[in-house]
Amino acid sequence: MRFYLSTRKPWNSVYTTEDGQVIYKTTTPWKICERKTSIERIVPNKEVGDMRDEFAHLAEVDHGVFSSSQIRYGGQDLVTREFFRKGAWSWRGRRKGRMFTGPDGIEYRWKLGVHVPELCLNDSIDTPVARYHRSSLGILSPAHAAYLEVFPIGEHMVDLIVVTFVYIERLRQEEEAQRPRGGGGS
Repeated sequence: MRFYLSTRKPWNSVYTTEDGQVIYKTTTPWKICERKTSIERIVPNKEVGDMRDEFAHLAEVDHGVFSSSQIRYGGQDLVTREFFRKGAWSWRGRRKGRMFTGPDGIEYRWKLGVHVPELCLNDSIDTPVARYHRSSLGILSPAHAAYLEVFPIGEHMVDLIVVTFVYIERLRQEEEAQRPRGGGGS
C-alpha cells in the first residue's frame, strides 16, 4: 500500500492512494514557538452520490521546542520521550532509531536513515514494515512523487504508522539540518 504525498513535508501534505483517493491530510500552521501538526483521516460518505471528502480528527503532534514533544492519538496524550525508546548509538555517533510498542504488543523501530526513515520490526533481521521514498525527478530512476509505502505486515496499524511517521520525519529532517556538511574545506 502506498500513500503519495502532495509535498516534501509530511507534516504539511495530502496523502493519496495510488488511484488518487485522499486518505490523510496533515497541516502545520506556521507560528513562532508553536509547532502543532493536525492529522485528519477521510471519513467515508454515507450518502450515495455525495462526492465531497469529509475528514475527522485523527491525531495531533505537538513538536516541542523547549519541552518534550507530545502525540495525541487514540484518546491518549503520549509524551514522545516515554512513548519512544531511543536505540543504541551507531558507529557513526548517531542513534539507531526510536522504538515503540504497537497495539499488537510487538516492538517496532523507526530507523532514522541519512535520507529517509524506515519502520521495521525490532527483530534480528529488521523486517520492513513501512518505508518513506523521497520524490524523484526521473534522472536516475523513474519520476515519482514522495510516498510512504506500508507493507502488508503493517496494514493493521496504518493510522499509527502515519502518525509516528509525521513525527519521526520532522525529527529526522531537523537532525539532518543540524549535521555539518562535508567537503569544501580550505
